[in-house]
Parts: sequence; C-alpha cells; structure tokens
Amino acid sequence: MKTDNQRLVNGVKILLDTAPLYGNIVMNLNRRADSTLKQPVGLLWQKHQWYLTFNAQLLEERLPKDDEIALLLAHVALHVIWQHPIRYQQRTAKKLVKLGTDLAVNQYLPKDMGILPGAVTLQTIFNLTGKLLAAHQDSAQYIEWLAALTNQDALPDGDQNDNHDSWQSATGHIAEATTALNEVVRQAVEDTPQSGRGNIDSEIVRQIEKVQTRKRHWQAILKAKLSQIPHRKRESWTRFNRRQPYRMDLPGQVSAQSAKIVVFIDNSASISDQLAGVFLSQIQQIAQQFDTNIDYFMFDTQVHPIHHIHDWQRHAGGGTTFQSIFNLLSERRYKPSQTLVVILTDGEGEKATVNTKFKQVYWIMPTGAHLSLVDPVGHIITLTMDEYNGA
Repeated sequence: MKTDNQRLVNGVKILLDTAPLYGNIVMNLNRRADSTLKQPVGLLWQKHQWYLTFNAQLLEERLPKDDEIALLLAHVALHVIWQHPIRYQQRTAKKLVKLGTDLAVNQYLPKDMGILPGAVTLQTIFNLTGKLLAAHQDSAQYIEWLAALTNQDALPDGDQNDNHDSWQSATGHIAEATTALNEVVRQAVEDTPQSGRGNIDSEIVRQIEKVQTRKRHWQAILKAKLSQIPHRKRESWTRFNRRQPYRMDLPGQVSAQSAKIVVFIDNSASISDQLAGVFLSQIQQIAQQFDTNIDYFMFDTQVHPIHHIHDWQRHAGGGTTFQSIFNLLSERRYKPSQTLVVILTDGEGEKATVNTKFKQVYWIMPTGAHLSLVDPVGHIITLTMDEYNGA
C-alpha cells in the first residue's frame, strides 16, 4: 500500500549513503505503516515475510532529525544481522531480552552519525547499577549478566524506539522465518559493493559470514537457469524504489521472469509434519527470490492444485506416484523448454522410469533420502542440514 511518510525515506537515504550495508538490509525488508504500533519501528513476521513496520506519528515526535531515524534503522538492521527476532522467540524475561539485545547492537551503530535518542548503553547500566559490563559481547552474555544483578528494578526496559514484542509473530514458523531473515542479509550483501560497505566491525563481518556460508544449492541452480531467460519488471508498493529511495511516492520494482516454475510438494503418508514444514519454508523462498510465474501442486498417487500457497494446510495422503506429475504437465500443456519443474519429496515412490519430455526437473530431497526412480530425469539436490533445520 502506498504511504506518504517522507521521514522514513529520508532516513533510508542517509543510511544508504553512510552505512550502505545496513541501508540495503532495510531496503530488502517489506515495509508497512502501522498507526497502532507503540514504538516508532518494529520487525514483524506476517504472510511468510519480514516487514519493517513503522508508526509515522511516533517517528515525527520522538526522532525530529533524519539522522536519528537513520540510526534507528541501523539499529534494526543489526538486530537482523544477529538474528535476534529468531533467537529470542521463547524467552519469558522480555525486559532482559530487550535490554540485552539492545545493549549488544547499539555498540555497533555508526559513530559518525551521532547518538540515537533513548539508546541504552553500557554507560547507562553502569550509571544505574554501578556494574561495568564488558564491551562487544553477545546478547546472550548480556542477558545472563543482567539476570544476575541484585538491583534489577533499576534497569531500564531497553530502547524506547524499537518494538521487540512483534518478534513473537514468528513463533511456530521458525524454520521459514529464519530462512527469510537470512535471505534479507544475503541479498543486502549482494546489493552492497565491497568498496561501499564502509568500516564494518570485524564481529559484524564474522556474523555475516556465518549467514553467507550456509549453502543454497537448489535456489542457486534455479537462479542461474532463470537468469538465462529475459525478464520484465513489475511494481510493488511494499518495496522501496532502489533507484530513488528518497521518493516514497514511487513504487519499488521486483523481477517478473518469463519462465514458468511449477512446484510439486509430496503429500504422501511417508512425509512427516516436520519435513512438510521444511518443504513449505523452502518453496516460500522461490516466490520471494524470483517472483516469477509459479504454479503449486501437491501430490501422492494423484496431483491436486494448491490455489493459495500462503494458506495451504497439509493433509497427509496415501502412496506416491511420480508419473502423475509428468502426466499433469502434459495434460495442462506446459511447455518443456519454458518450464522449470521443482519436486520436493522424500524420494519414496515407484521404481519405474518416468515417461516425460520435461528435462528441467529439480528433485529437492532431505539429507539421506534416495529417489526410488530408475534413471530419473533432471537434477537431484539434497538439502543441507542448515536448510533442513531452518538454522
């Protein structure tokens, strides 16, 4: 939806100029205005995506300078880099979690941009409790130290400009939300030239490398294949305009590939609920990364369309027949030269050779699984343990 908040866009533009990596992390988040938000900004998991939510009125009231908004957005980007919205889903000590995570990230805010109003620092804790905590520690260490203090009543609640409560929106969707959050970081790194990354602390570099080293075998293969096909652009009001980020009145753009991707999800009785959840988290990344023409189906001995993948609820079926997939592709007149077929399965099915003209087929399977087909067509790709665990 279109918004008219120029202050947020001003902050993004400043951040792109002064700390491009942080700016690109923000740029790769969807955005949503929320006048009910109790703090100026927040991170929200909704409809299989991460959103930067913002309250325009509170931004205006609490952060009168655009540089201050830029610092707040850098604060949010650092929470993303350290995966705080994922790591602290089940913690009951919300005050300590908020304070510990804010203490951790605020030490890495760009120093040449001034001071973020209301930011808690190590000096804040020392002034209130007389306890001097060591610098540059992980948030978990700060939470442990804060929990050991005898005068916890003197502690603040953390920064007042960042809503942590919305992190809980990812509860129950950890694998999918983790994959999506890591993809925001990976894409931001790709969008930021090495020469334009500025002076980034070595601890941040190491944390980003942890995210980048997680393999994306099958997504990378699809990307390589799709890159060979001409594509067009379409407008999206949930993205910043990359060419003119200071213009909130202009929509962003996402690629709309010309190829067709057809995804088939194994719905047979041999698929556990856990594996079904992994498959769902994986296919959500297809839509987010490629934004091409995608059709979704589930299959066992028969194939059934999934009309709304975001609302799909699994109901375990019976056996598995892979030939039914290729029969449907022919019946619906998909073109083999323009169709990428993605099949997420545990590999258990018939042992015959399938009859098909489709060659661009990608079998996505969990670690240790084996495809029952004799001489299968296409590529067999094993999910890494990180992908399987959603880590």
